[in-house]
Amino acid sequence: MNRKINTDALIQLIILILTVVLLSYALITKKINAYVHPRYYLGLWLSIIILVFFALSLIPKIKKARHNVSISPYLIFIIPLAAALFFPSGEVISKDVTMIESSLSTTTSEQPIAENKPTTTDTIEEQSDSNEDASEKYEHYKVDDVVQINDDVFSAWFFDTYAHLDDFTGKRYQYLAQVFSMDDFKDNQFLAGRNFMVCCAADLAGYGIICESNLRNELVDQEWIMVTGTITSYQYNGHPVPMLTDVTITKTEAPEVGYIYYKNY
Repeated sequence: MNRKINTDALIQLIILILTVVLLSYALITKKINAYVHPRYYLGLWLSIIILVFFALSLIPKIKKARHNVSISPYLIFIIPLAAALFFPSGEVISKDVTMIESSLSTTTSEQPIAENKPTTTDTIEEQSDSNEDASEKYEHYKVDDVVQINDDVFSAWFFDTYAHLDDFTGKRYQYLAQVFSMDDFKDNQFLAGRNFMVCCAADLAGYGIICESNLRNELVDQEWIMVTGTITSYQYNGHPVPMLTDVTITKTEAPEVGYIYYKNY
């Protein structure tokens, strides 16, 4: 007996199953972190559950044959799925690297403000009390005479250094960074910064702090370093910005996760 199947439903079922498998694999292995902020994990898992229900609903339809089925409408789904299977995932490197002050054309305050840039809730709260030392909340990360800034506090610390520069001046900090150049820098200057993700890879932006070091010529853009230095105030385009001096640099391997996942808003 010649049994016919609904090719249309079968193709849909295969696409849904592949999507579920690929999304689940990306979430379990955390490879999806290269493209999406981790705070969307719950929504992605819920999406997978919904896709599974859609797939199950197609199973009874497979036995109901249809004629003249074309796969061309499904190419829009098949092509990205094939690309995900054959091309390895990897972090996106943002070329939009800057200091928050460098985006300003004018300012109406002595406090550095970044238009359309993230501001931490910690910074906003502390601006209401000008007598509080903003650097104090990072003191418990100090080892010997160096405050070690880990990824989980990097964004708050970074924006606080701009908003409360006087509080951080003269103190020594260490953090993991990438090397970035800017066209108007001196030969011994570079940005030691990180790529920030607010939502997904499409909104990646790099932020960094100026470093002065005689080792600049030995560094390659985008390579990973552990940088340690003392914060001083530096005039950049007429604005005071933090700069690391008395810098020590250790070249290091890229971390498993290279982004700073910004979530303080």
